[in-house]
Amino acid sequence: MWIALIGGGQSGLATAHALRGKGLEPVVLEASAQASGSWPRYYDSLTLFSPAGHSSLPGLPFGGDPERYPHRDEVVAHLLRYADRLDADIRTGMLLILTLGALVRCVST
Repeated sequence: MWIALIGGGQSGLATAHALRGKGLEPVVLEASAQASGSWPRYYDSLTLFSPAGHSSLPGLPFGGDPERYPHRDEVVAHLLRYADRLDADIRTGMLLILTLGALVRCVST
């Protein structure tokens, strides 16, 4: 049995990690061209509101000074590293069309 996760940002990737730990085989469906969620599209000067030491993903700490506040591009790089190391099926360019809570179709963009 596989489990579909909608979105390849930090929540989707962390959930995929947890499911792999339970022996399940998640499939991450991400609309954009890479597994980093909306982060690449946020404004350039964005920084996390919590320090790096409290912003790690399960199994992959943020590198560098744990007291610093990582910038957008650092977060994107961290998410991409995490996705590369994650043993999960990540499908990018996937558009989901939902209506009244039911999946109508899933197409590759």
